[in-house]
Amino acid sequence: MIRARWLVAVLLLIAAAFVGVAQFGLLEADFEKARTRYGSPPSRFMEIDGTQVHYRDEGEGRPLVLLHGSRANLQQWDGWVAELGADFRIVRVDALGHGLSGPDGRDDYSAERGIFLLRELLAELGVERFILGGTSGGATQAVRYAAMYPGQVEMLLLSTVPLRLPSASRVRPLDRLTFWVHDEVLGTKATNLYWSAFLRSIYGDPGKVTGELVDRYRTLNTLPDQEQRFQKRLDVWWSGGGPERDYATAGNVTAPTFIQWGASGPVLPAELFCEIAAAFASTSPRMIQYSDLGHKLVMEDPVRTARDALVFIRTGTGGETCGPADTRRNAMAE
Repeated sequence: MIRARWLVAVLLLIAAAFVGVAQFGLLEADFEKARTRYGSPPSRFMEIDGTQVHYRDEGEGRPLVLLHGSRANLQQWDGWVAELGADFRIVRVDALGHGLSGPDGRDDYSAERGIFLLRELLAELGVERFILGGTSGGATQAVRYAAMYPGQVEMLLLSTVPLRLPSASRVRPLDRLTFWVHDEVLGTKATNLYWSAFLRSIYGDPGKVTGELVDRYRTLNTLPDQEQRFQKRLDVWWSGGGPERDYATAGNVTAPTFIQWGASGPVLPAELFCEIAAAFASTSPRMIQYSDLGHKLVMEDPVRTARDALVFIRTGTGGETCGPADTRRNAMAE
């Protein structure tokens, strides 16, 4: 009995020490080590209006600009670059509050600031007209850019674009507990356990989540003050109208649009598929669903998703369209 009490006491002491270390920020990633690991060539950095922007500019041919999603970085598109790099000049960039970009020189984490930095970067690179792709939060930013500068965007490639959000959380109880412990008890997300749960919860096949991927997400999301920058970005988005504003903005997009959808992911379930398509009132988007892929579909199966996008780029076909009946049916299913 005494030995058991001592064991419990030791475990509690270890747990308390871990909480203390976490709350003092001692688990944060080191920026210089992260830059060496994730910012080596072909990565480049450009200072724009006081902000260091991390980007990659690879290949030759028709320009293709790719925007990553929330909590990700430009390496989210590695698979597409491998698949399409022989035919396109591919530019990808770390958004504010993500990866190795920032902090912002004006402490401005609005969508408009992000669009300004992207436009200035592309101008410096001599990219005037291009195909624009984005996934998740990057897809929303692509919609905003295409609506603001229609003359620059030749085509729009989107995946799981969050113009509508589900009415209820679909996070599994164990994952919800993991997130709560980190946010409310530890006060940090700086463990592989957190990022493993995060990624596995939004992949169609959790078995595709690798240790290397988890380590990258942990490192780049726990750089000094990165979480604060990310939260500023979220706060500005919600205060500026959130998904409702973005849904309305999509109605101003005129570029040919292709939407890819990971139907097995809990973040944006299949019933939102045609409702989101209806937002694009000034164009007729082609859409394709993947029943076996989740929210990170461009990483889960980069070969298939890149090849389907290539068909659309070359022919304007692929996928399907959603009619009014589909939209009504999906609305009734909610």
